[in-house]
Amino acid sequence: MRRIKDASQLSYNRLADKTHYSRSSWERFLNGKQVPARIAVEEFAAAARTDPGPLLALLDQAVVREEAAAETPAEEPAARTAERPRPESVPEPVPGPGAPGPEEGAPARRFAWPRILTTAAGVVAGAALGSLLTVLLIEPADAGTPGAKGSPSTTASATPAAQTRPSGPIKVGCKSDTCLDREPQAEDCQWDAKTVRQTFLRGMRIQLRYSEACQAVWGRIENGNIGDTVMIRDKRSSSDEATIRMEHDTYTRMLAVTPDAPWETITICGAIPAQKEQECSPLGEIKP
Repeated sequence: MRRIKDASQLSYNRLADKTHYSRSSWERFLNGKQVPARIAVEEFAAAARTDPGPLLALLDQAVVREEAAAETPAEEPAARTAERPRPESVPEPVPGPGAPGPEEGAPARRFAWPRILTTAAGVVAGAALGSLLTVLLIEPADAGTPGAKGSPSTTASATPAAQTRPSGPIKVGCKSDTCLDREPQAEDCQWDAKTVRQTFLRGMRIQLRYSEACQAVWGRIENGNIGDTVMIRDKRSSSDEATIRMEHDTYTRMLAVTPDAPWETITICGAIPAQKEQECSPLGEIKP
């Protein structure tokens, strides 16, 4: 996924804009700190204009290997106990004529089978992952561009984007006043959310996010530092704020949008308390 990101010239901020995952989430996914969800892989493929199939296959392989690794510690002690009576430095005696066959004895050989099978399974899994990765690396960077040799048609390349949203109408958990002080992702308001207002402060991106389905807004900051804060307030003086506790971004809970108080009346501010600086949109200031 990192190679596809670099070939597509997608920054972490661009991925955050094109998907429903934040910049810090993509940093964790692409740096191997966290296994991405299946829908995150599909949205990544749509943003990079590439086929999600090979990436999903790699994801399935990674999940299988994680599950196998979780089960291995419980099996290893028994194998080590069985192998302890026969040090590896001592050569195994060769059975002579009349010695019992495999079905009659040789317990040391039976204890070696789990180890051999585990090694063989690892080799097979590694070969499969290597083959899939080779396909991704050999594929041209413009494979998703209409007109490129061997690339899918415009209709085919648009299909992954459609799969990132739930099929049918979006079912949200709240609307307008019932969304007040609720988490946008907990109520599925992020699916149709869009940035309707944006400003910057020392490289920190300050965004007002709006969901038409939920009739609600929330504030988000990206590329900030621990301690940086985002605040939103409506014309009725309802407000909420959030502070970055880890990584580089955070978002507030929601404020309701009504016909007499549309999103245009919401003020959003980002603050860097360490520098005693604040930037708001529209221009103004929200005081603590």
